[in-house]
Amino acid sequence: MATTDSRLILSTDYELFFHRSGSVQKCVLEPGERLLEFTARHGMKMTFFVDAGMLRRFDRHASDNRALADDARAVREQLRRISAAGHEIGLHVHPHWEDTRLVDGHWDFSDTRYRLDRFGDDEVADIFESYFDLLQALSDAPVVSYRAGGFCIEPFSRIAPHLERLGVTIDSSIVPGARLNDAAKGFDFSRIAEKSHWRFDDSPSRPAAGGRFTEVAITPLRVGRFFFWGRLIDRLSGGQRGEQYGDGLSKALGKPEVLRRLAGQSRVSELSMDDAKAPLLEHALAAAPARRTWHVMGHPKLLSERSLEHLAAFVDKAGIERTLSVAEYAESMAGPSGPQ
Repeated sequence: MATTDSRLILSTDYELFFHRSGSVQKCVLEPGERLLEFTARHGMKMTFFVDAGMLRRFDRHASDNRALADDARAVREQLRRISAAGHEIGLHVHPHWEDTRLVDGHWDFSDTRYRLDRFGDDEVADIFESYFDLLQALSDAPVVSYRAGGFCIEPFSRIAPHLERLGVTIDSSIVPGARLNDAAKGFDFSRIAEKSHWRFDDSPSRPAAGGRFTEVAITPLRVGRFFFWGRLIDRLSGGQRGEQYGDGLSKALGKPEVLRRLAGQSRVSELSMDDAKAPLLEHALAAAPARRTWHVMGHPKLLSERSLEHLAAFVDKAGIERTLSVAEYAESMAGPSGPQ
């Protein structure tokens, strides 16, 4: 039976798709409104990790593109209301936007650099400073949390000085035990022990007592190969599973990772409220009924009415007493020497 003093950390990556981008209205604005309504009704606070590169790219075209200017204005207005409602705005960096082109009214993501380690030092410094300033201007509270695009947090040592200078001391990019075998956007957390939080210095993969940074990990979920066979069938049939709000399409994974998922017995994924994975929330609870801290993430573009219903049922069954943003959780766990 679930404990009755469980805590839920709730976070979402506020962004477009990166293959066929989809519309701002369907991928962020409409589902963002739905999240505001849902969290208000259930008394929840959460973190919106905002892809500031998207908004910066809108701004660069706003002077000669009325539609993008309107999109940028609407996103800013929504983010201000999100912050005013008490939710946290966190920094989310997808640097490929720096290379993305607008061609005939559509975003062209070809020949873009997905990972920060493909950028020079001056470019990295500009990305963090400009993205941070953009979000801080929209947030009522200090921006203190970061999530790497695609969980590509390493090499952390290259970005640590920029985050520290900006006062961003909380990371939430790690799914303990997860691994993605992809040349363009891979990561490997397979050797990281499962914990809800820890301190670190040069890398979130190496905990360090009293470290300068805090990791607030996403709860891992072990998923069987039949789940991925179902996702593959959906993809080959021309769509994605379920009735997600967003109208775009994600970039396909490389062949090595696809084969690993289809052939393996299981793999570790993130605990998610997205449409395709939300039905697994109940399985996660059954597998770890005594867990007291859960971190469920998602994406407005991948949410659906069904997925929010699953999340509400999970909160009830898990005995969740309080739902926190990433920063609230990190603060609540800080002792004399900080979270361990």
